[in-house]
Amino acid sequence: MEENYPTFKELEENLAYQIDYTANFNKSFRREFQAQKIAECCSPDEFTILYALHFNPNISQSELAKLLFKGKAHVGKMLNKMESRGLIKRVADTRNNIIIKRSIITPKGTNIFKMGHKEFLKIKEKIQENFSKEEMEQFINYLGKFRRIISTIVDVKLK
Repeated sequence: MEENYPTFKELEENLAYQIDYTANFNKSFRREFQAQKIAECCSPDEFTILYALHFNPNISQSELAKLLFKGKAHVGKMLNKMESRGLIKRVADTRNNIIIKRSIITPKGTNIFKMGHKEFLKIKEKIQENFSKEEMEQFINYLGKFRRIISTIVDVKLK
């Protein structure tokens, strides 16, 4: 456990607690990293949207909602705010004969993405220095296995 935190042997040895603790630590890290290394012009969720749009320009609002574990309406509000700040442009389009609003990254959004991606690659490099490819694959497999095991106890629905 980290310094200056009380320790409880039962929690230190509890896998579910350690995963939860790591998830909370990672959320705090993302906020601090975003503020210090990228820019205060967008939130971690907004940067994730830019990231998703860069690598999958045709991603839908519903798919973004699943990616962010947020409701579709909440993501719609985020996209509208991002558009009002000039990070994306939303245009009418059709998908499977349904009218949708497709989001396109603007030059301003692209600059933020490039700056953030450059910083993200530093994190990725640091992780790869400390974990082999096999260890990373094993870790990801273990997390998936953990989710499958606990979902046999309670059916979990993510937004």
